[in-house]
Amino acid sequence: MKPLTITASHVPAGLALEVAGDLDYTNAQELRHAAQDGDLPPGRFLVVDLSELAFCDSSGITALIAAHHHAVAAGAGMVLVAVPARTRRLLHMTGLDQMFDIRDDAASLLGRRGRPAPGAPPRS
Repeated sequence: MKPLTITASHVPAGLALEVAGDLDYTNAQELRHAAQDGDLPPGRFLVVDLSELAFCDSSGITALIAAHHHAVAAGAGMVLVAVPARTRRLLHMTGLDQMFDIRDDAASLLGRRGRPAPGAPPRS
């Protein structure tokens, strides 16, 4: 079992959460709290980077859904980036891939290279 770490940072697109380790029933509330406690202005995005996610169970998926609902209630959007294959497959099997904006790479979204950052989304 890999301990969960969530690192929050403000980026031009909004609030970025980098999630690493195992996201499961023992710690899913940490993701909910990180999404709710971060400053997320209307018109911006909650960017959840899952590139270092090792494991995600149904409680983790539920926490992602709760984070999405929080972003929408704040007048913001939510983007999942670098979703591991197993988690992406779960999202697809449950139809949640239709709810989430899923990206392979966060670099342009976060303003690290290329253009898009300030209000980010539309993808190409």
